[in-house]
Amino acid sequence: MPPPTPLSPPELSYLYASLSLSPPIRLDLRTPTQFRPLVAECSFLPHCNGSARVCMSEAGECIVGIKAEIEKDATTKYVTVIEREKWIEVSVEVAGGGASGPGSGMGIGGISGAGGATGRDEGDGGAAVWLKEGLLAGGAGGWSILDRLVISSGWHWKLYIDVLLLTPTSHPSPLLLSTAVNMALDSTYLPKLTSPHDVDDIPTFSDDWAISVPLYEPKTFPRPPMSLPVVAVGDNVFLDPSVAEVAAAEAGLVVTLSLSDAQGNCDIVGVRSMEVGRGGGKEGDRKGINRKLLRQMVNACVKEAGEVIKGVGETTHQQMFRA
Repeated sequence: MPPPTPLSPPELSYLYASLSLSPPIRLDLRTPTQFRPLVAECSFLPHCNGSARVCMSEAGECIVGIKAEIEKDATTKYVTVIEREKWIEVSVEVAGGGASGPGSGMGIGGISGAGGATGRDEGDGGAAVWLKEGLLAGGAGGWSILDRLVISSGWHWKLYIDVLLLTPTSHPSPLLLSTAVNMALDSTYLPKLTSPHDVDDIPTFSDDWAISVPLYEPKTFPRPPMSLPVVAVGDNVFLDPSVAEVAAAEAGLVVTLSLSDAQGNCDIVGVRSMEVGRGGGKEGDRKGINRKLLRQMVNACVKEAGEVIKGVGETTHQQMFRA
């Protein structure tokens, strides 16, 4: 079902006509590839290895806390892919609920197959799932976050990523959620290992937090992934759509990308469809998406993602204070 919106059919039709123009006119006068401003801070939660808080206009507020604990590998000889995926647990909770209840099929950001907007979202197809998929996918070189969690022979870190989404709308943006997770991962620090890497005994760590090790070294790649929502109205493509623009759109995607080098090049690590409205027309009048439009939407995300992820990373590093 299309996302709920306070706009009437005439208002949707007017908005659809404005967004279909060449050049298009957005309600907030942004350019098609311009993002809404946001307020962000990191490393503010006590007793967490990493944390972040992000607020976006209209989209609401998201708080992320990351905790790490040492865990022994399930097998001593080698670790299977399925077992390695259990090294990360992601849970997403939406405070306040909203118009999209259980079974609505909308969920976080209107991603197809997501669970309801209330309670903990840990089911297949939910926000927790696509967040974890992006982390596990890594980049074109096959390097994922799991490789960073290996401690020594037979031991690894297990990450618990808890996300609390405080939003006044029933259609929160995936960009809000993924940006908060990106900043939290970028600000995550782990105790420095003091025991040898090639022993099977329980590893030991330094209790001096001033020499702790970042999960993501500042100049290493790939960086933590980020998901960018994009919608299409007619032949026009819009990044970071508002709730009204999602309701008036004909097609929507959530493209997850990871920064692969210092020049701003990105790797696509995931693409999911996003529930949108009726394109300003009647039910069943939606045109859908063809290959040309799909390529245009993905290319718009790839072109802009590098600067976005670099900007968020620079903000995170500027806010980090080390003893």
